Amino acid sequence: MRLLSIAAACAVLAGCAASKQEVVTRLGDQYIGQNIDRLVVQFGPPTSTFKMNSGQSSYVWQLSAVTDFETDRGWGTASTRYCKVSVITSPTGIVQQLNTDDSNAGYGLGGVVGMYGSICGQRLGMRPQG
Repeated sequence: MRLLSIAAACAVLAGCAASKQEVVTRLGDQYIGQNIDRLVVQFGPPTSTFKMNSGQSSYVWQLSAVTDFETDRGWGTASTRYCKVSVITSPTGIVQQLNTDDSNAGYGLGGVVGMYGSICGQRLGMRPQG
């Protein structure tokens, strides 16, 4: 019952971030077929680049990484929430593939099922479509 209350509050407040798949779809719609320069303008210089033998290039942006520590009576856990955007371009710099690698934006059962969206969704200000 508590989980349903949280889900309802999230939907009412529209404060939840888009899911990982929604983020990938929206970013793909915006950038696939475009020059890589559009992503550089949006996100700044990539964290890493790699020129492949095929002439294609790989770009990775690390947009967010936060490590949370929780302790209780001498025991603790650490978890890192992150958002990476990975892109493959043609030899001429046109985006051919785009993917994200990120963690869910929450803890507990709601975080496991992706109820709170993704860190990339939060970082990019994307709300769920629905």
